[in-house]
Amino acid sequence: MNKETNANEHLTQYNRMSINTKTNNFKKWYNSGLFDDVDKDFVDEIQEYWMSHYNKEIDPYIHIAFMNLTGVQDTRLIPQTIMRREILPVFNDYDKSLFYGDKNIYDIVIDPPRSVETLIRNINGNYFDMEHNSIDSSKAIEILLSQDRDLIIKPSQTNNGTGIKKVTIKDNCIYFDDEIVTFNYLEDLYEENFMIQKIAQQHPNIAAPHPASINTLRMVTFRWKNEIHHLLTFARFGSNNDIRDNGDVETSPRIGVTDSGEFFKVGVSQNGQTFTHHPSTGYCFADLEPIPNFDEFKQFVIDCHKRILHLNFASWDIIVGVDGKPIFLEVNFGGSTSFYQLATRQSIFGDLTEEVLAHVSNELKRKEPVLMYRHRRKIAEREAKKKEKELAQNKKMIVELKQKNKSLTKQRQDLREQLKKQEEKLNRLDNKYKKEVKKLKQKYSNIKNSKSYRYTKPLRKVLKLFK
Repeated sequence: MNKETNANEHLTQYNRMSINTKTNNFKKWYNSGLFDDVDKDFVDEIQEYWMSHYNKEIDPYIHIAFMNLTGVQDTRLIPQTIMRREILPVFNDYDKSLFYGDKNIYDIVIDPPRSVETLIRNINGNYFDMEHNSIDSSKAIEILLSQDRDLIIKPSQTNNGTGIKKVTIKDNCIYFDDEIVTFNYLEDLYEENFMIQKIAQQHPNIAAPHPASINTLRMVTFRWKNEIHHLLTFARFGSNNDIRDNGDVETSPRIGVTDSGEFFKVGVSQNGQTFTHHPSTGYCFADLEPIPNFDEFKQFVIDCHKRILHLNFASWDIIVGVDGKPIFLEVNFGGSTSFYQLATRQSIFGDLTEEVLAHVSNELKRKEPVLMYRHRRKIAEREAKKKEKELAQNKKMIVELKQKNKSLTKQRQDLREQLKKQEEKLNRLDNKYKKEVKKLKQKYSNIKNSKSYRYTKPLRKVLKLFK
């Protein structure tokens, strides 16, 4: 009990500093020791900075975690909620993101110079080949079985590695999860809007920490004042023999990359753990060689972003090819930007931060932000759950009121019965007394009219005189 009280008191100190201790990031990073040290003066400095440049106080959790991780105090870090709900909706037209984010049309819309080869595309149930020619399912099967290699199958309209699996074609058979399956099985599993791609050959340097996965560079670009800027880059390595670079999102290591293409010696996972060695393979991250021609990679994503007109902030997944050149994999228009700052040990907008905050603050006065579709859906789901809860409470209240009404109705009926009985009893008594009074009146009348009453009249007069 003492321990629990101390823990609650410990959490209370964070609440006093406007830190929400119920968020997933706080809970994960708290358990990883990223909130062990708190500098109250620094928290005051953070709030002063944000009041000055954004006219509001914020939850400073990212600043405290960043300070514990790096030893650096940076007031310019952007909290996830501010980024997701206010900043990104100003710069990105999220009504267009589903179009730009459809992986099946990347090579039409973005047209990157080098990208992963797509053999088969399923778009709304229709099949297309590598050159976007319409084909039937039998031709799709023929194309698939003509391969004799490992391939990737994945949904074309999801992010974060959802549904990405390896498919192996061998001896005219399809292997999925180490079992022989039919093409119809894959169709039933993925239904529609999916793609089957070749696995890109990656550079041995970036493959070395975890060779089983397709390891990528997460590169972030930002259009600002008619120029596209490269903001930051970090490497994403898979773990536990999974082919995805984020197979285990919480524990897979991320390694920051400097602006000259050198890897940090210490990585961090989304749950706040730090690594000098890969947790699955034991590879020492300090042994990673710099990315060759990193300026070429930065220019590559900047040029790709020029094709995206409605969204000014983009996160790119880029493979380092076996020849050391960039290969486009996919793009999304959000991401765990608070974690980006931990992984790269820098604020996301850097020296642009104050200008960006001023612009966003002015824009929010002018128009209501439109959130990313999945965030709108989450809010709608949350509202629906809230309404369902209210409805359930109302239904419960109605049942209780009906039961109470039933009970009161019964009581009223009982009281009516009792009242009726009392009225009947009173009526009986009234009739009884009326009869008795009538009898007495009759008796009195009989007495008055009797001979004896008349004969004694003189005597009664005499008696009155003596009274």
